[in-house]
Amino acid sequence: MPDSPYYDLNEIEPRVCQLAAEVLGLKLDEVLPESRLIEDLHVDSLCMVELFMTVEEEFDIEIPNKPTNPFAKSVFTRNPFRIRDLAEVVYLQQESCCPQRSGWRRQVVARSSGPELTFTQLSGRFQTSYPVPDPLLYERLEAETDVPLFRRFSDGMRCFQLPGGQVTLGSQAPIAQADEGPVHSVELDSFLIDAEPVSTTAHCRFLNSIHSFEKQWRDWFLLEETDDRIAQMQIELTGNLWRPLAGTEWMPMVLVSWWGANAYSLWTNRWDWHFYQSHAGFLPTEAQWEYAAQGAYQEVANDETEALSYVAAQHEPGTTYVADSMRMAPVHALLGVSKFGLHHMAGNVWQWCRDWYAEDFYQTPAAQDRNPVNTQPTGIRSERGGSWVGPTELCRPSYRRGREPWARGRCLGFRCVGQATNLP
Repeated sequence: MPDSPYYDLNEIEPRVCQLAAEVLGLKLDEVLPESRLIEDLHVDSLCMVELFMTVEEEFDIEIPNKPTNPFAKSVFTRNPFRIRDLAEVVYLQQESCCPQRSGWRRQVVARSSGPELTFTQLSGRFQTSYPVPDPLLYERLEAETDVPLFRRFSDGMRCFQLPGGQVTLGSQAPIAQADEGPVHSVELDSFLIDAEPVSTTAHCRFLNSIHSFEKQWRDWFLLEETDDRIAQMQIELTGNLWRPLAGTEWMPMVLVSWWGANAYSLWTNRWDWHFYQSHAGFLPTEAQWEYAAQGAYQEVANDETEALSYVAAQHEPGTTYVADSMRMAPVHALLGVSKFGLHHMAGNVWQWCRDWYAEDFYQTPAAQDRNPVNTQPTGIRSERGGSWVGPTELCRPSYRRGREPWARGRCLGFRCVGQATNLP
């Protein structure tokens, strides 16, 4: 017999509803066992962390990042994921114990500020027509390293040209999840990648430079009036111009869907943004991301987490945020820096990738292709990097996960890539 109380599923379900209502600030009758966490309750990563931690403490269980229990794993991968599914996870995880997570269930220790470079991303409008045949997209900058540095005309973004060659992907570390293996080598061509995440300023420039309408905005970033994340919306429409709210101008653009990120990536590379729901686009592939992120993650002992050089574990349970108080670092802060010089390749915000996410992709022949990318639809798009909300271990470059392409989160942004052709 277990030492702690063993709960019947009929007892767990109403208590999970009650806890969800408390955490999400909803009335009890608005949270039902069949409520879908994302579609009905608008739960994003921050809310999910808060809810799961509360449930863990209430029932003295562990809800692992990726369950190894095959029964709990099958429940966790249900789509959509409902309150009753969370209650079933609690039921199946009984006899586990509430964990003390490194860099998560403790005083906020990771850095939210650091030395900054010049902010180069542009506001205003970019006047051009689409598509542009063989456009000159970049100007070359003097670089202090061996990695060539460019600046994109459309949005002012600094971009590094990473060398091509054989790249090792995946992890077999003890902390690695099943979807990170096996370790394998692939051939990547040279490519350009943004030095930092896209800011609210640059995103408003995109919106002000195109003839888009509310339908697209709702696909990309607009929230329903009933969505409480409106309090964290970073941009506003003033007259006929989109502007960042005061205090957010240098922050990563978050609460943006994969569709919105892909539309921006097409526009900034001077392709037709109207095809934002297609697989065409200029978001990094998982392989490009993992390669570009080398050297950004830093593992330190539990008692030395104040030495972290990236932004993670910033969320304090129960804290209410507005747009300019979310604990993100400015995009041009020198934190989470990879060996190539890119910032925020570990922590600060999760970033969308081009691939469809599949747990077994690294085990498939397609993962061995030159310039691999998963083009087989799964309903889930990949994201990488970790964020200011979650624990440090999610910031590892090989850590993989995904969300539906219409999903958006207060710790989810993006950066773009470009082709290393027709360069000055």
